Amino acid sequence: MKKLYIDIRFAKCLLALTAGWLMAGCSAEDELGNGSATQQLSMTPMINDLQTTRVKEEENLHEKTLSSLDFKMFEPTSSERRIDCQFDAPVEENKAKELATGNWKERLNLQQGQSYAFYAAANTKQSLEGKSLDELKNATQKDDDIWMPYSTDNSKKLFLMSSHGSYKITEKAEQNIPVELVRAAAKIKLNISSTVKDYHISDVQWKLINYNTNTTIFAGADQTATPFIISDNNTWSPAASAEDEKGNKVFTVTTYSYSTKWETQETMPQIVAKVNFKYKDNSKPDIPKELKIPVRDPQGDKELDRNYIYTVNAVIKYLDTKTDIDYDDDLGYLKWQITKWTQGEETYVKGDKASFLVVYPTQLDLKEPMDWGTDNWCIDWFASCPIFQQPEKEGYYFDKYGKKIVDNNLAGQINSQSDKSVGDDNRGKIDIHGNKPEYTISYINFLVKTNDGSKSQKVNVRKYPAIYSLNVESTGTLNQWQNKRLYTIQHSVTKSSNTYSVAKPSDKNDNTVSPAFIIASTINSRLQSIGSNDEAKKYCEQYKEKAKTRKGEDLDLSGWRLPTKEEVKKIISLQSGNNAIPDDLLQGESYWTFDGDKSEEQSNANYKGAYVRCVHDLTPDEIEKIEDQGIE
Repeated sequence: MKKLYIDIRFAKCLLALTAGWLMAGCSAEDELGNGSATQQLSMTPMINDLQTTRVKEEENLHEKTLSSLDFKMFEPTSSERRIDCQFDAPVEENKAKELATGNWKERLNLQQGQSYAFYAAANTKQSLEGKSLDELKNATQKDDDIWMPYSTDNSKKLFLMSSHGSYKITEKAEQNIPVELVRAAAKIKLNISSTVKDYHISDVQWKLINYNTNTTIFAGADQTATPFIISDNNTWSPAASAEDEKGNKVFTVTTYSYSTKWETQETMPQIVAKVNFKYKDNSKPDIPKELKIPVRDPQGDKELDRNYIYTVNAVIKYLDTKTDIDYDDDLGYLKWQITKWTQGEETYVKGDKASFLVVYPTQLDLKEPMDWGTDNWCIDWFASCPIFQQPEKEGYYFDKYGKKIVDNNLAGQINSQSDKSVGDDNRGKIDIHGNKPEYTISYINFLVKTNDGSKSQKVNVRKYPAIYSLNVESTGTLNQWQNKRLYTIQHSVTKSSNTYSVAKPSDKNDNTVSPAFIIASTINSRLQSIGSNDEAKKYCEQYKEKAKTRKGEDLDLSGWRLPTKEEVKKIISLQSGNNAIPDDLLQGESYWTFDGDKSEEQSNANYKGAYVRCVHDLTPDEIEKIEDQGIE
């Protein structure tokens, strides 16, 4: 998962200075920079959460508590320590802490114009005093209770946080180093509700399995810690309950893990939830269900990353189906949302000018069926000043021949709004309106700018219809008769339709459409018809074809098969009446299918007989390469 690296410029933070921080004789003129200035070097710890807390229960989790803080600064070439400060008493967020006073530049041997690496860590179990740079980078921390949220019974719960970056010493006598602290843990949230008729959820008990208790203190590509995985601590806890804005009861779970990766479903982190369903008038016995819920979208990366929030929304719709999830199955009742928890990670600062802009995410995929005419507050920002209300934007898509078609109606209205709940005009959200895409992905690029013009950030958005088609150029087919492009059929939602199921085809299941597949480009309908399904099946097993994306990335497509009957129907429907697929892609009277049979005959076919057109199930990597071609 990619980290967001930020360039933030600060002259100094606006500080509420107490008398203890001011040197004797310091006047109002001094603070304004007139006369002799105070000589002081300080640092200000900041925890800039991207999701503003609005729920009291969330505020009570003490996720911002700074019980202790360690700050170090190192010479860039020799890695010699220049500053080694420990604050063992509770530290207040956004309040400056003094590092040095008097002639601090000379005393600390800090040279004007030189950049120095700094490292800060909060709530460490071990003392970091006196540690070298290499020792800091390799320092680890183990928290056996990492999964436990703060409570009155767990009042000593602390969250490990860290920051590392670079600060450039300026000519000013008074300077402040802003330190953006980020949490070492991943936060996991589960919301469980039910739409089961005549039943309601009366109780939820949960436990976290396959979580990691060991981490490096500081993030970075070179920092690794041997995972210590707890497969099952056999500790059940009650889920909290509340009502949503519609009055429906929702049970919530909050837990944590340090970063971890896994290979199999058996070893992935999961929340095991015992859910009890009670009948409306108690005339029927309770129905208990045990759910095993992945804390990460099974179709995504098999990892949890530090400083991210993994939210799972589970709406139980039926009681007569299985309720655990695996990587190859989607029952349509789970939705995942993954967001960065705290802005920061690596921060590079200069002391000359207060100017910064943070936008997250900078790449956004909108896949759920939505009313695009309503507000969709899905992008967070905070900056040194307000941002433009309507940014520069471009909307476009790729037609059935791979040509980029600019249509700014796809972008619609993109507006920013400051966060009135916290009274901060320099923090808020961005909403996206626009026409709903019909048959292919809509790409929207826009530029977020601060009002003073000092900072800008490009944002890429992809809008997905429920069913869509993209295409790539073929770089080698098996026949001289060829359509030069390969066309995909993809589903952004995998809930079954009224006529077919969205899943990988299996034996004797021809009422199925693959979530994402690509169609061979060779116009096999112009070949001689094939006499048997076995011959057609063998043809696809031996079929090979390569393609190239718009960005020039190679797709070596291997593993072809016959399409299901429903896939043939879907191809024919998409090549008729819209611009997704050329209308001459399938011209044969019928096509051999996955179940050993053949498709229904087309009455208006140009070629009589049974033909073969191979398809390939797209891998997640292949999907991303194809869909990424519009991100510029």
